[in-house]
Amino acid sequence: MDGPKFTIPPEFQADLRYVEPRDARTDEEIIAALDAFKPVESEKNIWAFWDSGIQFLPAWCKRNVANWSRLCGPSWTIRVLDARPDSPNYALKYVAADMLPEAFAKGTMEGPYAGAHSSDLLCGACLYQHGGVYMDVGILLFLDLDRMCWNTLADDNSPINVAIPGMYDTVIANHFTASRKGDPFIKRWHELFVHVWGNRTSHTGMASSPLLAYAYQLDITVAARKGYHFEFAVDPMTVFEYITQVLCWGRLCRLEDAGDGFSCADYAMNNILWFDALKEDWALEPIVGFPGPNAFEALSRRLDADPESEEYKTAYKAVWRVLTRSSMQKVSHSKKLAPKPGLGYYWDENDGADCAPGTFGELLRYGSVYFEQTRESIATLQVEKPKDTVKKGVLEP
Repeated sequence: MDGPKFTIPPEFQADLRYVEPRDARTDEEIIAALDAFKPVESEKNIWAFWDSGIQFLPAWCKRNVANWSRLCGPSWTIRVLDARPDSPNYALKYVAADMLPEAFAKGTMEGPYAGAHSSDLLCGACLYQHGGVYMDVGILLFLDLDRMCWNTLADDNSPINVAIPGMYDTVIANHFTASRKGDPFIKRWHELFVHVWGNRTSHTGMASSPLLAYAYQLDITVAARKGYHFEFAVDPMTVFEYITQVLCWGRLCRLEDAGDGFSCADYAMNNILWFDALKEDWALEPIVGFPGPNAFEALSRRLDADPESEEYKTAYKAVWRVLTRSSMQKVSHSKKLAPKPGLGYYWDENDGADCAPGTFGELLRYGSVYFEQTRESIATLQVEKPKDTVKKGVLEP
């Protein structure tokens, strides 16, 4: 058997160990096997979505999904759902049409973010009906899901039933959600989002719902103070409409028991694992910078470049930081939202750049599968109950 392609530097040998992947198949074999209907037989499901189907995923996203299988192993069932009625992975073969807006069932969703919002709508439906983890196909995974959060969620002695990346206060990032089947908070989150969506065919106007009025009081400068230096080329209302599902989560965190015996606010504090999104999901950005070109250049840097150059040092620091202490790296396109395209756009346009031989990108890909983190826990947040809670029903203005 061939030895490791890359070695772990001495300074990181306490943080990483070499392992063999849990799935020895090629990318092509894994993707081909996933292009088939698989009945739900447990809660250990990895759900994702690509509207045109798994075979039409960008190549770098196919590599993401294949590596999920290598990292998590056969105890997890991966499904990349789609919006094609003739597909074995058609979303409505797994969730009931009446759990989703009419626009999804009829295929009439439109607008620049139709794919993203279709995925958002499926998230709550899949998790409530079946359980598991719902992930964006743009996620490079570095820690297997059992160790990351599922062992905690599956522990009958643990009160934790949901795991979510938290940014600050009760603001979440919705590219990853893990939940046990039938969770009451996920149920209400999904119902609220579907209600706010209503009969629309696009996201336009959603954030103006009176149910989300609290959002207008949010201090949008907090994100930057907490280290999230994402830039936007659109007005705040467009951002709010893009992240309506996130705003729905925030509303639930402000709802006390209104008479049905369930306090969303208490549940959010006591039964949800909030992990640190900046440390676990976006560790690359604070080192290389938040604009997409920065990450693209860093990961395209050659491993045999001058190690004394600042560019090399930055790429080295960023990649080993992610490999040793990140659960994942969320790669975005920043489609029409940011002044500059996200890393995902550049990987779309430069096929193979995410794993080009001799680059830090190749090292990152290799390490995500062959280097296992030794840490015993992930970085979590202690979230406080909002001061503006109210006793109202989920759909009560």
